[in-house]
Amino acid sequence: MIRGVVDRALPISRQLIGAHSASTARVARRAPTRAAAMPAPAGTDAMSGFKPAVIFFDCDDCLYKNDWKVANMLTRKIESFCAERLQMKEGYAYELYKKWGTCLRGMQQEGILNCPELLEEYLEYSHDIPLHEHIGPDPELRAMLQSLDPSIPRWVFTASIEPHARRCLELLGVADMFEGIIDVRAVDWVTKHDADAYAAAMRIAGVADPNACLFLDDSTSNVRAAKKVGWRTVLVGTHARDCGSKIECDEADVIVDRVHSLIDVAPGLFVGDVAPAKAGV
Repeated sequence: MIRGVVDRALPISRQLIGAHSASTARVARRAPTRAAAMPAPAGTDAMSGFKPAVIFFDCDDCLYKNDWKVANMLTRKIESFCAERLQMKEGYAYELYKKWGTCLRGMQQEGILNCPELLEEYLEYSHDIPLHEHIGPDPELRAMLQSLDPSIPRWVFTASIEPHARRCLELLGVADMFEGIIDVRAVDWVTKHDADAYAAAMRIAGVADPNACLFLDDSTSNVRAAKKVGWRTVLVGTHARDCGSKIECDEADVIVDRVHSLIDVAPGLFVGDVAPAKAGV
């Protein structure tokens, strides 16, 4: 089980997503404030000599990759709810996503989800998907996480809701590898395009210095926002979802093809003799 739980409820997926029922969400305790990160020596690569006070991992399409199968299922559920339950015109859910960062945030800002009961109905419906069909145990991921310096706490920081993220972690077999989950409820529903989301994540993790934070995410928009507030950033994924073109992101300190490659770009974060990417676990 995940060791920590946060004060409010928690995030959603990356595309247009919402969240599960509030009654099932767990609350993450705020951690004591930690010391600032060890700065990287001048003139070295972005990760050389850098020891963060905390590492934040995105969940969907970051801790696992499956050609966006889960993201596509979530998108279809969101579009279905918006068209059938809310009687939105075709394509309007996507317009909200493009304008506000998530469809959920757009509906909140534009007064469409205007009562708690409707919000919970949306969150539950949109995340009721067969995750087990596309996510399974990942011993290599577990070995990588186990090999990270144990003095550096790890949090899942997701734009989805806590129940969804927890299901993903349990299916991957890494639910016990994190201090807790920081989800969309925990950051007062703002998206990871908003600096307030990063400030909230830092408060929950007990970190005062943004330069002490390391962030792994597959969204260039999120990476840009994180970099703007001072976080060290790793973009996970090299090709875009929509067109398959190679991703470029100047705000990413490092770009890796998958999260397992963190050891290749930041070996100083790991302890022990066995490289996680080669662990025969």
